[in-house]
Amino acid sequence: MQPPSNSFLRPDQLKSEKKYPLELYICQSCFLVQLIDVVSAASIFDDYVYLSSSSKALKQHYADLAQILSKKYKLKKGDLVVDIGCNDGILLHGYTVPEIIRLGVEPSKVAEIARSSGLEVVKDFFTETTAKKIVKKHGNAKIITATNVFAHVDDIGSFVEGLPTLLADDGVFVIEAPYLLDMVDQTLFDIIYHEHLCYLSLTPLVPFLARYNLEVFDVVRIPFGASGPAIRIFISKKGARLVKNKVETILEYEKTWGVKKISRYTEFAKRVALVKKEVLKKIKTLRASGARLGGYSAPAKGNTLLNYFAITSETLECIAETNPLKQGLLTPGSHIPIVSEEAFLETMPEYALLLSWNYVDFFLEKSEYVRKGGKFLVPIPAPVIVP
Repeated sequence: MQPPSNSFLRPDQLKSEKKYPLELYICQSCFLVQLIDVVSAASIFDDYVYLSSSSKALKQHYADLAQILSKKYKLKKGDLVVDIGCNDGILLHGYTVPEIIRLGVEPSKVAEIARSSGLEVVKDFFTETTAKKIVKKHGNAKIITATNVFAHVDDIGSFVEGLPTLLADDGVFVIEAPYLLDMVDQTLFDIIYHEHLCYLSLTPLVPFLARYNLEVFDVVRIPFGASGPAIRIFISKKGARLVKNKVETILEYEKTWGVKKISRYTEFAKRVALVKKEVLKKIKTLRASGARLGGYSAPAKGNTLLNYFAITSETLECIAETNPLKQGLLTPGSHIPIVSEEAFLETMPEYALLLSWNYVDFFLEKSEYVRKGGKFLVPIPAPVIVP
């Protein structure tokens, strides 16, 4: 039982905190790995505090993606690019082609931040109705992106129904999401939380998209994404683009790997339990030596780890976070105070549990905390203390 991972709390909200089952299932028909206990989207996104641009590493990542798409698909003046789940506009701002039309779709209050940065944003969930409104005003989209979004959608059919309506005949829809096989192989269990309803592989996705006259024509595995290693999937209207051999290669790889074998997932569960045991052992040793511990960065996925490990403010004094919307709040479930990086540096715990472990290289190079002698306990994929 866990609270939604982005439901950071004010101190006066502790008594009203709600928890829900967080359990992973596999469909024995299509082999999609998914949650079946769904927290309503409205309750998650009404008071949303995640800001993509608070991560400099992620900002660069999406700027690079925008440049890749601009070049690959020859964007020109007047072309429409749509980012579904645009958050604060991080990806849309990465496009530098003059006089293209940049449009965001964002259901949360963060839409206002994107608007204040000069972007046009439809404040709503994406459906066929949303798509028709956009087409009526701007025409069809050359590129549609959904980065760290597609796997969040419960009524995925209503979402996908809107794509053929919005997409130009030669248009491209790009999904970027954590890849199921990376999650299992590297024991990246913390990306499992209520907002992430599906854990994607091509095996269930290809036949699902075919129902809507859409097909995967290219796929790329990338070592870095919003939640760790990711898969970038390129989709078009059926027959619009040549399907690359890489798609069949990945499908064959998933089959050989055992995406349809339950043993793959039970082994994963055992490794997750082992990581918990090893991390808690390291924490116990550090505390026994008299060391003080804090946390560094407060991503949503970090709350899966904190709650599964039963780590509270008795273990971590506070957590440093650059996102101002999270500062002054408490982590859901574990109730650890979140402070600014400046405040964290004033207290300077000797060790910090790095919850954004996927940014470890960035933090080792850029973090003032490390420059001042602090050390990170990196919990995943296996616990290690650096530098």
